[in-house]
Amino acid sequence: MADRLEWESLLVSVAHELPQPVDQDPARDGSLVLVGGDPGEVVVRLTRSAASVSEYAVEWQGPNDAAIRPVPFGTVYWRRMPEVHAILALQTLIRAARDSRRSKYRTCVYCDRNTPPESLHDEDVCHECAQKHPGIV
Repeated sequence: MADRLEWESLLVSVAHELPQPVDQDPARDGSLVLVGGDPGEVVVRLTRSAASVSEYAVEWQGPNDAAIRPVPFGTVYWRRMPEVHAILALQTLIRAARDSRRSKYRTCVYCDRNTPPESLHDEDVCHECAQKHPGIV
């Protein structure tokens, strides 16, 4: 019962710290993957003994084929430490991954939207505006 309470407490703390909305998906290996933000900003993989934090990243494998390729930031072996220390460590990693991801966003010169890197046509033009404005190479 104590294990379940620790797990639930950790899950609630992590979900609360992530940018909203938070998607939770069970993985084939029994872990739980949480993706915070829309578009995604932070990925956390929780197992019964560890929590790994990554920056959300997308890799284009073709013109219409994108794959999520998270950039690892760190792992906390939460069973090996007091709960409060594990949560503080995870909060720090989540904030660092979120800040790193957000630092890569750029403002489109046409629509003035803050745009994630995978949605940029070039350094300062989003894909939508590149299609709307002729002459953008």
